[in-house]
Amino acid sequence: MKTLKKIIFISIVLGMISSLIISCKSDDKQQTGLLTLNILEGKIKIGAHVSVELSLSHPDLISKIVVKKSIEGKEVSSYLKELNVKELSFPYTFTEEIIAGDENGILVYSFYGMDENNSVVDAADLVLTVELAQIPLLLKYDWVLASQTIKGEDTATPDLKDDIHRFNSDLTWQVDWGFIFSSAALETLNSYCAWQVTMDGATVKTLSTIHYNVFSPSQALMTHYNVLQLSDRKMILESYQDLSGLGDGYSSNERVLEVYTPVSKTEDFTPYRGQNPDNYIVASCNPGSY
Repeated sequence: MKTLKKIIFISIVLGMISSLIISCKSDDKQQTGLLTLNILEGKIKIGAHVSVELSLSHPDLISKIVVKKSIEGKEVSSYLKELNVKELSFPYTFTEEIIAGDENGILVYSFYGMDENNSVVDAADLVLTVELAQIPLLLKYDWVLASQTIKGEDTATPDLKDDIHRFNSDLTWQVDWGFIFSSAALETLNSYCAWQVTMDGATVKTLSTIHYNVFSPSQALMTHYNVLQLSDRKMILESYQDLSGLGDGYSSNERVLEVYTPVSKTEDFTPYRGQNPDNYIVASCNPGSY
């Protein structure tokens, strides 16, 4: 019985040693710490340059560094760079410009340390979150009213919150009324036309919307907003409107604060939902000319 136990014990030990040897052999092909980056993640804007410092602990083991780029897990096939280690001094600073399109998901630059046999011996990733510039951000999403504050009270009614606003790259403005209408269905009298902005560098300072009343198709109705915030979480617009017609206590220059939330664009978006869009074509509408 003792002999049997010894045999079993020896078999287990030999198995563990064998596994350890196999593991060590596998690790010989790719080691960690040979190639390192001084940063592994960050946030950046389109048009900016990202710089990362590459270090090699044993430059003699790496002949070149292959740099690949992926967006949201999908490799960008048109992007490939090779760095000849013998021609560079380390630490080496790698710099790349963030371009339009990089904002479509998590941006990753992968650095592969290759030996003379073209085998990967170590690798490291730089993971970047690209902040959208404000105009691409405005165009990327549809926008839904979350609140409308007048004199400290939220006056956003269900029919307003049901509307979906879309700003298109050709400067046209469209609205899907949704399924809830105001008591008099006044929104169905609007022909939505255009939008325009004023900029301070890359920042949107003002946003104006232009629409027409179907009974006055020659008179453009413009609403001007100060853009207090425009991000991927909300858009805050401030306007001053003539609300004196609402009765006592309201002025002809009343401050209105509106908060919109972004929603993903869908194929279900239907301008003038429930109506014939052809009935809302206004010849005077000329986006980009206001």
